Amino acid sequence: MLKPYSENDSDLVNSENNRTQNQRNLAEQIEQLEKMQPFLEQAENDVQILKERKIKQQSIKEQRTIKQEMIDSLTRELSSYENLISEYKKQKENLRDIQDQIDKLNKNFEGVKQQVIPIQTDFDTTMVNLSNLKKITKGKDISELISILKNYLRDIKNLITKFTNIEKNQNQLSDDVKIVFEIRDNMDEKIDLRVTSLMSGKVRTGLHQDNKDVHKAGAAKMNIRYSTLEQEKVDLLSANPDLKEFLNQKNLLTNLKSILDEFIRLQDNMSSIQAEIDGVVREADYAKKSVDKSEQRLNKDFKNFTTADQNKKITDLQKQMTELIIDPKLEDKISEANSRQSHYQESINKLNADKIKTQTNIQNYNQKIKELNSKIEEITTQVENNLKILKPYMINGYQLDKIVETLNFVNQNRSQIRNHRFSDLSEKIGYYIRHNGADGEPDRYALDSIFEERGYTAIASSIRQQRSIDKNDLRVVSFDINEARKLISDDKEAVSKSLEQLNSGNEAAQLTYTGAAVHQISEQYDLVDEYNDILAHGVRQSQGIQLKVALNPVNVDEQVISEARNSELTERPALLKEIQKRLERLANDTEIAEDDDQFMESAHKLLDIRQWSDFQVLIHRKQAADGEFELVDNNFVQSGGSGAEKAQAMVLPLLLVPKMLLQRSKKSDSPHMVMFDEFADKLDPDTAKSFARTIDDFGFSFIATMPSGAQNKVLADGIENIAYDVIAPKNGNDGKFHNNIVREAMIWQEE
Repeated sequence: MLKPYSENDSDLVNSENNRTQNQRNLAEQIEQLEKMQPFLEQAENDVQILKERKIKQQSIKEQRTIKQEMIDSLTRELSSYENLISEYKKQKENLRDIQDQIDKLNKNFEGVKQQVIPIQTDFDTTMVNLSNLKKITKGKDISELISILKNYLRDIKNLITKFTNIEKNQNQLSDDVKIVFEIRDNMDEKIDLRVTSLMSGKVRTGLHQDNKDVHKAGAAKMNIRYSTLEQEKVDLLSANPDLKEFLNQKNLLTNLKSILDEFIRLQDNMSSIQAEIDGVVREADYAKKSVDKSEQRLNKDFKNFTTADQNKKITDLQKQMTELIIDPKLEDKISEANSRQSHYQESINKLNADKIKTQTNIQNYNQKIKELNSKIEEITTQVENNLKILKPYMINGYQLDKIVETLNFVNQNRSQIRNHRFSDLSEKIGYYIRHNGADGEPDRYALDSIFEERGYTAIASSIRQQRSIDKNDLRVVSFDINEARKLISDDKEAVSKSLEQLNSGNEAAQLTYTGAAVHQISEQYDLVDEYNDILAHGVRQSQGIQLKVALNPVNVDEQVISEARNSELTERPALLKEIQKRLERLANDTEIAEDDDQFMESAHKLLDIRQWSDFQVLIHRKQAADGEFELVDNNFVQSGGSGAEKAQAMVLPLLLVPKMLLQRSKKSDSPHMVMFDEFADKLDPDTAKSFARTIDDFGFSFIATMPSGAQNKVLADGIENIAYDVIAPKNGNDGKFHNNIVREAMIWQEE
């Protein structure tokens, strides 16, 4: 009966709400229609005014176009004039620069010519005794002098060579004549040796005479050739009177060659300067023509033209344009006004249609409400009669006399009611009265047994004979429920007091644990932010590596962590549900119920909030994309990352806690010192150096023990190190304590 009542009551409420809403809608529609009509009339008037303004504005646009064209023409003319003036000034300045350049070049040319004078004087002095050279060079300019002197020196050089060859031939002939006479004397000696008999005296004398005559004749022929050569020398000197001076003065040819070289050098300089002068003169001619052309154009095209007059004309036209005001948004205003007019008209049409529809709906809802009220009144009477029968079965604290109270109760306990079907009611009544335990043993707390044990055999007998009966539309127990309740309530106070104390203790413990969980979870996640700030200062940005840590929920929903971290919340349903779930799991675990140690171990695992989140170290490699981080785990360590990446990923997390504690220290001189035993023992040198550099970048000094000689592994650039050798005492086995010997091995620092 409750369902039909709820359905009809809900339908009634909806109908009344809908009728009320339609009545409000009707009032609003009538009000809107009254307000909308003046807006429509105003919109129609605005459209007419804007159309008239558009006709006037078209004429203004045409006038503005004409004046703008005049302004553009005057502006172009002014710009052309200003450009021409600017160009004219540049041309004149360029012409002056070119003329200055010509003057400078002429000055340079004259300077070179002055250098010719001492060379010419030296030349005149050198050729004072060279009559032929003076004759051929007299009155010649430097270019002709160079050509003549080149040919002259070439001819003189040939003559000197020829004269020298003649002398060489003469010297050779003199040597040959001497050899002839030596041969004659040798032959005389040979004749004397060969002709020795007494009868050969005349023969020997004849042979000596023949030897003398033959060699004398040969020498005479050679002397004739020598005389011929001598005559050639005389003829050569006679034909070339300057040759004698060159033969007498060995350095004369060299001096003239040096003078010739100086003439050539100066001539080349003058030719180069003259060529440059000719080029600049051509530029000057072109520049002069440009200046003349600009002057002609100024006199022709811009005669009596002034910038002030031109600007005044432009300003006057601009002022006139300013007075010719146009509205650039007029078309938009017309379009907007038309749209507004259409919108108001459509709105009024729609409101009229909605008004008729709303009036019809109100009439329909009035009829439906009347019918529903009649049905609800009938159901209410029947349900409240049944409630009187069920009054003894009411739960403590509930007094359900009216159907509305009953519906509220049902709604509040809908999930439990849904799990208890009416068809199962008889069976459940029997089950709760008596049922066997999980071990098959009879229930010692069976209801009939309890009543029988207390001496109420009539109730126990009634229960055993018939456990439920139907009464009207209801199913109730077969015994007097009021009497049974009275018997049970006699012990209620003591039992209730015990339960209240137990529940109070549990609630207090749960509240305390919840507060502690909120505090610890918040502190955990807040520390992550602090850790990441510290890591941001401990990572070398130049290496392109970034490091951060994170906490991720494990076996709990993220909402649990979110509620715990939000200090503004007064209620945390997800967190409370998670705690209750874990407590129920702990309470319902029968395997540990009798073992205190196992119970405490399980409680620690379930309630230790540190196990609710997984601590992760993430690294951004220098070759990774922006914002891409990789989890530091076994895969990362085995993936072959660089030494710097491994160093920062492995060392920095170890240093986070001491770094944070030191930062919180109130002492400014708190030592940032860490110690390592067998440091970098299994690391390659590059990775070991990265470890050392990372520790230093993170602001720590460190002491490390290493095998002797292994300190080279950690000598990173920019990290100062001092290495000591620790030497064991020699007599260490005598049963006495001896100090080790510590000596400085090396110092690594910048010079």
